[in-house]
Amino acid sequence: MALNEGCARLEEAVNSYIFNKNEDNDLKLRRELVEFISRNDTVYTSVKILKKGATFDDVAGEKNVDGSRPISISLVGASDGVWIPAFTSAEQKNLGYEHELLETGIIWLLDYALATNDVRGVSINPFGEQINLDRNSIRSLLRAANVEEDFSQAE
Repeated sequence: MALNEGCARLEEAVNSYIFNKNEDNDLKLRRELVEFISRNDTVYTSVKILKKGATFDDVAGEKNVDGSRPISISLVGASDGVWIPAFTSAEQKNLGYEHELLETGIIWLLDYALATNDVRGVSINPFGEQINLDRNSIRSLLRAANVEEDFSQAE
């Protein structure tokens, strides 16, 4: 079951795009992403708040309650760096990820990806039908959603 109605629509748009790539499904996915961001819908993620400009090495010694590291994952085949996972449902997370998850608004997660030096972007449902949003895509989507980038550290 999807985390929220927006997640369900986003997951459907991602799946439509992956399984039938055409202009209509591409447009549908882009519209759904912009609407999702405009509403600041909630997703699941594994990241812990870092200082603006920090790297994941800065928290290398820290652990979550379950013993996992409080950082994003490097996706299989992502030799180009770290991608922050965003899951639209517990089912998507359970396809391959056992770390504890946090619920967070998508704007915070996108801003976080832009503010953390060694992050390449955000991967939506990385163990299912994934969509990767690189830093340029994130900036474009935030502009299209008319949302200001305002990552701030929670002390």
